[in-house]
Amino acid sequence: MGNDLKLRRWRESDCRLIYDWRINPATMRWCFAQRAFSFDEHERWFNDFLNDCTRCGFMLEDEGAAVAQIRFDPAEMPGCYRISLAAAPDKSGQGYGSSILRLACNDEEVRRRAILLVAETMCDNLPSQKIFARSGFFQSGGGKNNDIALLCWVMPLAVSAQPLLIQFFSEASWLEDIEKLLSTTGLALPGDASAMVKVFLGSATSVVDFDASMLFHINFCENAILDLAIRFPGELKLPIEFHNLQTAVAQIAASLSYLQNCR
Repeated sequence: MGNDLKLRRWRESDCRLIYDWRINPATMRWCFAQRAFSFDEHERWFNDFLNDCTRCGFMLEDEGAAVAQIRFDPAEMPGCYRISLAAAPDKSGQGYGSSILRLACNDEEVRRRAILLVAETMCDNLPSQKIFARSGFFQSGGGKNNDIALLCWVMPLAVSAQPLLIQFFSEASWLEDIEKLLSTTGLALPGDASAMVKVFLGSATSVVDFDASMLFHINFCENAILDLAIRFPGELKLPIEFHNLQTAVAQIAASLSYLQNCR
């Protein structure tokens, strides 16, 4: 890796290069979507991406040569971005993945649009897991994508001096990992009856009157499904599916903080 690294936005001329990287077996091995697709299909997707103001794509250059790419897509909740990155097939293991992740996560536009970054890696993709762990991401449980086992990762881009308080209604066995992730990331803290945000997990119920509270219900089986959001301060299209409870609650907490800051 050289000393002349430059991060720039995707441009139209990157379309063929990104396609060639994507269909290379070395890259395809770690993609959740394993199906083959044509360049025409990729070109339509790429043009739509460039014309979508909610998405960001970046290329990393080393002495003028493209060596890695990363993209940010809106995740399930407002104020959250999902990351996908890859080094050029012949540049793997040279540190470019870590470099582009670090530079892109500090981009002003990304930080203006999101307060939480999320990502997924295959369970056996140790190189990518090391990149996220070394870059400050926290592991947030597992799940499946196209029947492929995965690990989830989250990283807050900003932490409030006064973390959100959330009161949970749930089986105690579900709460340990959730509360640990929220407190470790600084996204939220467990609250009592005075907390204005209440999250019901599974079949948990309560006879208390919650007229002034923000209420969420997350159903859980093989995945987590947000199917109720009362008094949420933004627009949601329910139900919303997440890979697991930890990631669902982390995105909800981050989204509330993001929308509060946008006021």
